[in-house]
Parts: sequence; structure tokens; C-alpha cells
Amino acid sequence: MYSDFLTFKLDLTSALLIERANVAYREHWDLDVRALRVLRLVCAEPDTTPKEVSRRTLVEKTLLSKVLADLEGRGLMRRTTHPSDRRSVMLRATARGLEVARESEVLGSALEVELAKALSASERRTLERLLDKLSHDLLSAGSAGAPD
Repeated sequence: MYSDFLTFKLDLTSALLIERANVAYREHWDLDVRALRVLRLVCAEPDTTPKEVSRRTLVEKTLLSKVLADLEGRGLMRRTTHPSDRRSVMLRATARGLEVARESEVLGSALEVELAKALSASERRTLERLLDKLSHDLLSAGSAGAPD
């Protein structure tokens, strides 16, 4: 049965967690998990490029372009031309963007505790360790996709 596959269970759990987090994030900043993930990366790595953000956040380039335009339009980040490659841009958060990123990390940490309350502390550590192990192995192997 399709629901017995690990990939399905991971997708379902991820979708439910993101859906609940989106409610809280939209209430506070009218942003979703994806936009905040992008903003946090731009804050953590000033002058990063859209290509690097796409690679690190797993957001497809076309969708990332829309997210970046929205963040820029809200005054949360800005783009500047790369000094050594005029065809490329660098991304940097504004003061307001840094503030939103910090606040959203605090809320995100609280949400994770709330959303994972079905797990004991030990179970949560085990889950995180297993997910880290799986993702590291898949990234190391250069896996293009998982069976379903």
C-alpha cells in the first residue's frame, strides 16, 4: 500500500508540520515557512547568491525568484550587483529582515517543541539523529530521487 512507504510518511509528516507552522508565521509576518527559510539563510550568509540560496533551501529557481521579489518588496532584503561579476547579484537582509528572521527563529523553536510534543525528548533526539544520517547518506551518494 502507498502509505507504507517511508517517503510517503515523511512527506505527510512534513506537509502537516509546515501547514501548522505556516498558520503561525502568516499570522505574525504574513510569510510562510519557505520565505522565512530563505530570509534566514540570507541573514546568516550576507552577500550570498540566488543560486546558492536555491541549492541550500531546495527551492526551485522560478519559485525562488518570486520569494526573493516578495521579500525585497516588503523591505526585508535587497539585491546588489556582484562587484566581480556584473551578471550576478548578491542578497543581503535589511535591518527589518534581520529582526523578522530573529523573531521567527524564536517562534519556530517554540513551534517545533509544540508540534513534536507527541515525542519524548529521547525519541526526538533519535528521530533527528536518524534523519541526519539518512540525509547525509543520500547527499553523499548524490541520490537524485527516492523510490515510492
